[in-house]
Amino acid sequence: MKALKTNWNRYLACLGSLFSLAILTFVIPLVQLLTDKLGKSKGVGTLLGNALIILVLGCWSARNRLLDYYPSSPLGRAVYYLMGISMLILLILNVQSQPASGITGQARSPCEVINVVVLGSAAEELVFRGAMWSLFQQLARGGNENRKALAGTSILFGVEHLGYWAQSTWPLPMDAYIHSISMVVAGLFFGILRLKTESLPIPMFVHVLANGFIVSFQ
Repeated sequence: MKALKTNWNRYLACLGSLFSLAILTFVIPLVQLLTDKLGKSKGVGTLLGNALIILVLGCWSARNRLLDYYPSSPLGRAVYYLMGISMLILLILNVQSQPASGITGQARSPCEVINVVVLGSAAEELVFRGAMWSLFQQLARGGNENRKALAGTSILFGVEHLGYWAQSTWPLPMDAYIHSISMVVAGLFFGILRLKTESLPIPMFVHVLANGFIVSFQ
């Protein structure tokens, strides 16, 4: 009887983790959709929604020491600071130029630029390489937890981007699926950085830089 109860608890815990993964996969697109519907200013609602996600998951990540990273070598620290300066420059340039969205084709407002380049990138890393990574590790007990977390979060990172496309066009065009596949590859890259550093700041910084460059050339 005790063994049956233990197996039932494990089954419920597994179902709970899978449900959490499903929610987390689309939490950012859903927050974006809801806040844009409720907000009066273009992009402000999405910005505030992502800020809330960052606040909640940032506190969780800090408690789990996932934000504790600082390069030990002088060269590493120099690269660290250079990345920060580059992020700021890219953000300023993109806010001034207001580039068009690759999905809708419309010019991005300053709030949308800040959200896509900085807050959206940070929120995605906290969701995928933070909370979801931890859930995959729990589900994959028995060996190769990190590899399974890397594969799982990368695939769902690609799936999440279909949610962004679905907000502006349905049925989804072929470009949406191509974009999704490219995001799986990007997720693998960010995940490897998370794996190597055992923390979130480096994949987060690289994600922000990547989005900054992508937005610049749209």
